[in-house]
Amino acid sequence: MDIVNPDSNSLTSGIQEAIDSSKSGYIFLSPGEYHIKTQLIIKSGTMLISNNKSILVNDMDNKYIPFVVVEQYSDIKYLILNSNDKSGISIGKNNANNSINIDYIKIYNTGNGPDNNIIKALEINGFNIIINSIDIYLGNMGLSLENASDIRIKELQVVNCSTGLRIFNANNISINNFSIDSCQYTGMQIDSTQNSYFQGTVWNNNKAYVNNNEYGILIGKYSRDVNNILKIDVRIRDTGKTALHISNSMNINIDAIISNSEYHKIEKGIYYGENIKNININGIIDNVPEPTLGKLNGKSNIVM
Repeated sequence: MDIVNPDSNSLTSGIQEAIDSSKSGYIFLSPGEYHIKTQLIIKSGTMLISNNKSILVNDMDNKYIPFVVVEQYSDIKYLILNSNDKSGISIGKNNANNSINIDYIKIYNTGNGPDNNIIKALEINGFNIIINSIDIYLGNMGLSLENASDIRIKELQVVNCSTGLRIFNANNISINNFSIDSCQYTGMQIDSTQNSYFQGTVWNNNKAYVNNNEYGILIGKYSRDVNNILKIDVRIRDTGKTALHISNSMNINIDAIISNSEYHKIEKGIYYGENIKNININGIIDNVPEPTLGKLNGKSNIVM
């Protein structure tokens, strides 16, 4: 195992040099702040091991590119990233088998950018990636899965981002135990996605957050292809304007509890948009002024 200590004379604080020269592939980060001034590449065959007192800080000039990139066939045991008002981390190669396993990753202080140049805390690409636990705090977009397949995330927490979770052009995605908390525009957005399962909560738990949520969950609005065969088990609470908006989708099964408490009240429960077929929705809508709008093509068993 190669042990790394923060090195102020290195553009990657000594980490890249250790990865490049390692014979074992095992890299251990000692406690301390690692200031990353040029993109850090976690190369194939690397196992990166860290702890809760080792923090990588984004000191790159370009805020729009990830400061850490995880290549195919590499693994991470534990990693904490301070995006420093810039981009975070990219995991996986697009349109390729990756075989990446990550135990725990935390990203915080991601920056904000214009709509045409979104800054992401975490982006996942390609096929075959397993992550046990993700924590994301503050930023433009929390987690982005694009052109991805066979991705399994066992636990996800996203707090106070603009968009919490975006899934686009994806297949065979499984995200369990997600908590998307106090996001300003959309909690969860799904487009052009098939054969996937999502289970968790979208909510706002703090009256102090400025919440201008358009949607708790937004399905299909920006889809190029129809969403097909999705299973969603979700609770949506206090997310503002519309809890669930669904369009451009078929063969979707949703179990939902949609409710209001005291702050950031939901105005519209479920909005059925255009181009939907065989939508099956079960659950409860409680204390919402307009429980459902639009025309459902499918079956509904909603208690109001």
